[in-house]
Amino acid sequence: MSEIDIRGTLGRLRAVLRGSAGAYWTLTGLWVLLRAGTLAVGLLFQRLFDALGADGAVWLLIAWVAAIEGARLCLQFGVMINRLEPRVQYGTTARLRQQLLDSDLSGWGAAARVPPGEALRVVGEDVDETGFFVAWAPTIVAQWLFVVASVTVMMRIDAVITSALLVLLVLITVVTAAVHGRFLRHRRATRTASAEVAGALREAIGAVQAVQAAAAEDHVAAHIDRLNAARAQAAVREELFAGLQRTVIGNAAPIGIGVVLLLAAGRAHSGTFSIGDLALFTFYLQILAEAIASIGILSVRLQRVSVALARITDFLGGRLRTPGEKPIPPLRQADELRELTVRGLTARHPGSGRGIEDVDLTVVRHSVTVITGGVGSGKSTLIRAILGLLPHERGGVLWNGEPIADLTDFLVPPRCGYTPQAPRLFSGSLRNNVLLGLDVDDDNDRDGRIFERVAHTSVLGPDVAAMQDGADTVVGPRGLRLSGGQLQRTAIARMLARRPELLVLDDVSSALDPTTEQLLWDRLLDGSVTVLAVSHRPALLRAAARVVVLKDGRVDAVGTVEEVQAQSAEMRRIQADPG
Repeated sequence: MSEIDIRGTLGRLRAVLRGSAGAYWTLTGLWVLLRAGTLAVGLLFQRLFDALGADGAVWLLIAWVAAIEGARLCLQFGVMINRLEPRVQYGTTARLRQQLLDSDLSGWGAAARVPPGEALRVVGEDVDETGFFVAWAPTIVAQWLFVVASVTVMMRIDAVITSALLVLLVLITVVTAAVHGRFLRHRRATRTASAEVAGALREAIGAVQAVQAAAAEDHVAAHIDRLNAARAQAAVREELFAGLQRTVIGNAAPIGIGVVLLLAAGRAHSGTFSIGDLALFTFYLQILAEAIASIGILSVRLQRVSVALARITDFLGGRLRTPGEKPIPPLRQADELRELTVRGLTARHPGSGRGIEDVDLTVVRHSVTVITGGVGSGKSTLIRAILGLLPHERGGVLWNGEPIADLTDFLVPPRCGYTPQAPRLFSGSLRNNVLLGLDVDDDNDRDGRIFERVAHTSVLGPDVAAMQDGADTVVGPRGLRLSGGQLQRTAIARMLARRPELLVLDDVSSALDPTTEQLLWDRLLDGSVTVLAVSHRPALLRAAARVVVLKDGRVDAVGTVEEVQAQSAEMRRIQADPG
């Protein structure tokens, strides 16, 4: 417990609970009410056993116990477990996954910080661990409130017996903690040994021919036998301490009852400790033993949720957002682009130091601006920095003369569409990859019209017509069933389906044959769109109103294609050797 950042963990849990605070505190209140019912039942048992000689009082007390227990069962299983707990748990996991997805889809953050395997673990295991803890915590809160209340009641009845029970429970807690620590060590050893056995088997099967060629079958089998023996030994130790832990916890209440009986024997003769008091102590001891058992579980759960929340917070860039919290609002002026301006932009890839420096650039409405340069000159880096997909060291981007505070929130459809150098597709149909959930009734288009329009513009129509299932053809994982040119044109069609003001294209025609490429640019560059593209393709350079030549991350020349040819030796080198 000492290794856990309790304050930080509680702060993150408060942030997680902001979206379901009402349901959470309702659940906590109901658990407290249930434990209050348990407390009341113990007091009724005390009265019941003390009143065994009075028939009317006995039956009335029995009726009260039955009513309270019936109400507790209805409340627990009809409302809390059936409704509130799932609402708190799965509502929490849904909000966290939505935040993680938002973080991954916007900005450069998670993609640059977290490897894909770790991201899946965060979205899966860590979110589930947090959701479970949030739904489970009210039980623990109510349980320990009951402990305080029940100990207070027991102290008022007999302080000596209660103190003796507390000492016993503390000793049991210490023993349980020590046993639990040994159990965890042996459990880790068992998992490590199991992994070694699995790894050895995998290697032996994968290298079976090499083993046979070396006539080493007996040696390999003996090695696996030794690993198996080590795993068996670790598993036996794990089970030994697990059984010991269960035995200590399971016998806590019976041992406590024995202590009560021993200490209460003399007091019962003197009349200072009644049969009703014994019934109350016996009943409360069961719950107290459960509370003792929960200490070890609470410690483990706190450690797990602390680690899970730390990873989730790191994925989200260091802060858990309030549910419903909006990103920085968009600019106040109309979305229609008149001019996009880049001023003194400097950005570098985290960890490598490579990037672009002090880049100035202007893109005018309904014009074509092409960024070109040699391999490694920073072309794609510049595009990603303009879109906010790389962090800026200095400089900025302006839309119609006003600075854009949050590029990743602002430069999205319908303002801006982006097709990267290596576009990714999903494993669904061609139509679904293009539309990505877009309502086919948007922009007064009727069923299929959006797809037909963008397929024509991206020169994808003939390919679709040649496919057996047409637009419903399944493209396979990441578009595996499509050619490189089809994949590029599908990504362009996906971008065009949103009718963006600004098209940002990163070398998107490299896999096209000359005829298809020329037709694509003829349809795209019809004067109705604004284009910012990375390319060294002659067809696009000739259509550009402005060409920006990059060299070593800096602007080497700016102007028409003829002007940069005259100004820049780098441009002449690129055209002489475009590969």
